[in-house]
Order: sequence, then C-alpha cells, then structure tokens
Amino acid sequence: MQRGSAYGLWKLALGASLFACALAAAPASATIVWELNPDSVNAPAGSTTLTYTSQGYTITATGYDNNGGIGTPTELYYKHVPPVDGAVETGLGVVNTFNHELQPGSSISNPFDFIQFDLTTIISAGATSGAVSVTSVQVGELFTIFGSNVAGTLGAQLGGTYGSSLDNTFVSLPNFGQYNFYSIAAAAGDVIPVALSAEIPAIPEANAFLPILALLGVVGAFEAKRRRRFARR
Repeated sequence: MQRGSAYGLWKLALGASLFACALAAAPASATIVWELNPDSVNAPAGSTTLTYTSQGYTITATGYDNNGGIGTPTELYYKHVPPVDGAVETGLGVVNTFNHELQPGSSISNPFDFIQFDLTTIISAGATSGAVSVTSVQVGELFTIFGSNVAGTLGAQLGGTYGSSLDNTFVSLPNFGQYNFYSIAAAAGDVIPVALSAEIPAIPEANAFLPILALLGVVGAFEAKRRRRFARR
C-alpha cells in the first residue's frame, strides 16, 4: 500500500474518531419546562384535563375535587392577575373555588382539591430531577406534594409542607420516578401550580450520525481495496 494512501486512510479514521468524540461530549440531558399558563390567560380552561407539550415531550394536568383521597374531575382555570402581598398570581387553578385556587381541607393529608400531573410518558423516556413551581404562596400559606400510580387517586404525601419562601420557585418532586402521577394541594391558604420541569436524556438526531457513517464507509472501502491489492501480490 502506498504511503499516501495509508496517510489518507489514517486521516479519515482520525476524522471519524473525532466526530464520535464530539457526539460523546454532547450534553447527556436537557432541561425541559412545561409552563401551565404560557399565554398568561385569566379565564376558565373549558376542560378538566389539559395537555402540555414542550420540545416534543407531553404531560397532562387534571383538576380534582377530593373525596377521601379519590378525585372527582373538576374544571381547570387559567389564572393571571397582579401579584398579591409579594406572591406571583399566575398559574393553573380550578373554576369552583374562591380565587380559583386550590384550597386546604380537614387536614394536610385530606385537602379540599388537587391538581394531578400525569408524567407517565416522560418517566418512560428516562426523565430525572422532576420539579414543580407553585405560586400564590403568601406568608402563612403552604402547599403539599402527593405521589400515586393510579390516576385520580391522591396517594401518599411526599416530603413535608412548602411555604412562602418557595413561591414561584422550582421544588424537587420527592421520589421522582417512583410514581407516575404527582399532585399539588394546599395545606394552608390557597395556592396554584405554574410550571413543571425535568431532565430528559438527550438523543442525537439520526442525521447527526450520517457523517461518521459516511467516513467509516470510505475507510472500509480503502481497506477492502488494500486487501485486494495485497492478495494479488
């Protein structure tokens, strides 16, 4: 095999290796955020369930009145009004309550109502680090997080209670991935969720691999040609 051909083969192989390394160095995951009132609307949603899609990943939100841990669907409400006592007043609430916000019940574990998020599809996609942001949390008000694997069932309380210092701030969903459904409820005062987020594993687009496949094909062709020449000697 001539020196020039060998050098060209080496350059092609090196190029393929460098491209593979570049793919390997790409971000392992991407942060996806689902805004629950993205258009800052202040009106009934017209449905008990809403679907949100961000960067191709979909979650759903459903409003429920609580009956001893079992939910009865209730219409959702897009809320957007000026801040009150330093707390943001934008998010997703319900139609049939005071200020269209989630209300506390007889105890922390038995709220009046809740909004449940179906995260089945993103968890199946390998999502990690799930988090929720809740607003309208004034001083003295609290919200809670529940997890369940049955739609419409409140399930187990996860973590403790969260107060006004966390208004409009992402809070980690405890035991994320253990449950398919996560619910937000009020423990004191009234509150509304405004956004969810999660880390989703990055999947390179198929066409990102075309250059490396082409390079490897050329390398293979050169190698086959070299072997044929060697066999004739």
